Amino acid sequence: MSVFDRICRAVAVGLAAVACVAAVMAPSEAWAQAHKAKAITLPEPLTKESVRELVSRLSDEEVRKLLLDQLDRAAVVTKGKGDMAMSGMVEQSAGMMRKRIGEFRDAAAAFPQTLQEVVRKVDDPEGPSALALVGALLVGALLAAWLAERVYDSSLRNYRKRLVPTAAETYSSGAFRLGVGLALDLAGIAVFALAFLAIFLALWQGHGLRRIAILEVLIAVVTVRVTWLFARFLLSRRDGQERLLPFADVPARQLRRFAVLLAVLWGIRHSLSAVLAGAGVSDATLDLIVLASAVLGVSVVLWTVWQVRAPIGDLIRGDGKGNAVVNWLADLWPVIATVFFLVVVSTLIYDVLDTTYVASSGGVLTVLLIVVVPIIDLALCRAVAAAARAPANAMSAWPGFVATYESVFRRAIHIVVIVVGLLLMAELWEVNLFAIAQAGLGGKISSSLFGISIVLLLAFLLWEIAKTAIDRRLAAEGELGPDEPASRMRTLLPLLRMLILITIVVMATMSFLAALGVDILPLLAGASVVGVAIGFGSQTLVRDIVSGAFFLMDDAFRLGEYIEVGADKGVVEKINVRSVFLRHHRGALNILPYGEIKRLRNTSRDWIVHVMEFRLTYDTNIQQVKKILKKIGEELAADPDYAADMLQPLKSQGVLATEDSAIVVRAKFTAKPGNTSFMVRRVAYDKIIKAFRDAGIRFAHKEVTVNVPQGQMSPETAKAVAGAAAGAITAAAPKPASDDARG
Repeated sequence: MSVFDRICRAVAVGLAAVACVAAVMAPSEAWAQAHKAKAITLPEPLTKESVRELVSRLSDEEVRKLLLDQLDRAAVVTKGKGDMAMSGMVEQSAGMMRKRIGEFRDAAAAFPQTLQEVVRKVDDPEGPSALALVGALLVGALLAAWLAERVYDSSLRNYRKRLVPTAAETYSSGAFRLGVGLALDLAGIAVFALAFLAIFLALWQGHGLRRIAILEVLIAVVTVRVTWLFARFLLSRRDGQERLLPFADVPARQLRRFAVLLAVLWGIRHSLSAVLAGAGVSDATLDLIVLASAVLGVSVVLWTVWQVRAPIGDLIRGDGKGNAVVNWLADLWPVIATVFFLVVVSTLIYDVLDTTYVASSGGVLTVLLIVVVPIIDLALCRAVAAAARAPANAMSAWPGFVATYESVFRRAIHIVVIVVGLLLMAELWEVNLFAIAQAGLGGKISSSLFGISIVLLLAFLLWEIAKTAIDRRLAAEGELGPDEPASRMRTLLPLLRMLILITIVVMATMSFLAALGVDILPLLAGASVVGVAIGFGSQTLVRDIVSGAFFLMDDAFRLGEYIEVGADKGVVEKINVRSVFLRHHRGALNILPYGEIKRLRNTSRDWIVHVMEFRLTYDTNIQQVKKILKKIGEELAADPDYAADMLQPLKSQGVLATEDSAIVVRAKFTAKPGNTSFMVRRVAYDKIIKAFRDAGIRFAHKEVTVNVPQGQMSPETAKAVAGAAAGAITAAAPKPASDDARG
């Protein structure tokens, strides 16, 4: 599992609390509508007729409030500009907050009386008390709706049995089964809600405030049940299988309780705010409920964050091999979450005190998006992994293809999911990214951002696919031994990888410029002209490159092979576009341009014949020599250290030539190319010399015979004969080892 996958899982769970607490702390719709209804705006354009029409439909209290607001703005403006205006705004804001705090204090003190007044309005004080009857009807409707849901579940009992997972279940079938099960559970809650609404409509309540209270109870119950359903779906074991979010039993149980508790708090807050707003209570009372629910909700969230800090930290840390950033995030994530939630609740408190009523849907949807995006990324990555592990068959090569490029698909999923998530988040907060880009990068670039992004993404995917395929093919070739030459694929694939990279970079650059509106035809024409000029001016370079291409196509040599090019020889150590690097067996490095190679000899292909010559005396028994060589050849062929490299055994070829003082006997054997064959030759020489010595077979030495007539040896003649003999012996002496002595 990659670092990004671990962080995505942790974020999906750790930030799930954010969605819940944001919903708890967000002002309710009834609260927002109440403030929106009380907001008075001046008509545009402001004329005598529009002013009179506005005043005619406002109450005296609303006219007084509008007049005070306009006078306050005029007082701030008349204080002057610059620091005086700023000081007036700060003073006005501070005064407003002090006033709001006083209102909250009064509302808190009068809250019991306010609740009693709301209860009286719900009870309809003009007639007999109806609270008991309404409560009984509410409980009866909930019970009847629950029974309807049970009937629905009973009708699907046989179908649910068929959804039990099998031992050979694939990822796609498992995902479909879980999705169908979740949809059936949601449909059951929908049956519950519809049955309740049917009973509600059958027993229609003419009292408006009662209708609000009953419907809010239904909304609260459905919210809690849906929250519990999703918490169980993600954090409970189903049919003996592992839970979807990888947590142990204790933290999973704590997170489920946390989600349900927040849903209960939201339901109570939402229902209470709606009923109080419908009863016409003061704004301070509604704001007080918002603040109390926010403080209580963030307290629950922070308590849960510190309770599950260790499991989520372990999930972020993964297998313990993460880098320093991952470990730092795993250790400090509860502190970061605490600061985040405190900032959120502090901002909400400031907005309420300053009467800045901000819509809450953007914050809630943003946090939900932050939670959903990693879960989607995790699900898609699991789907790719499952497809890669699926058994391949003769009808489809898709599993093998996915397994080969699994890492590429994962990176592409991460990129696409993150980009789409950021775009959706910007849309939620009404942030015009293109307008910002135009202001910072220029209109031409910003207008082409989408095309540029597509080009970069395609270039990245093409390079990752090509690189992954080449790396896997190189890995399939296996590691090279110390004296083992490379295969043709291992020789050509690194060059092909470099060529693909250059091609992708050039094409991406051209597409990038074309997306910006640059006319690339002159660039292509100029590049062709420059290429022709370079071709004429650097004929040697072109000759080297073209010759190298033909050498590689002909498979003339590979990495690790020993080749001879004229006086230069050595092991092919490196191949580039223009030249080949040969490492001599004595360590020197020869660099040969391809154009300088007229003819080469490759001594590392297929097989090599080692020829061995011996100068023996004329009285040697040739049949005995053949038997000795045959026996030694059989011994070498039976030796496990050399048998694998011997293609044909050592055998005698008889007398090759005769000389003045010796007969020349030749032997040969065929072996695989490489240093091992030279080792076999050395062992064969040692065995042959020892066997000849034991058999009494003597090697012939150079002899010089000088015939001098009897009685004619003068001192001068003896001196001349000695000089001639010394020269002949010197010429026949063995030469020192040359550069050809490999092995």
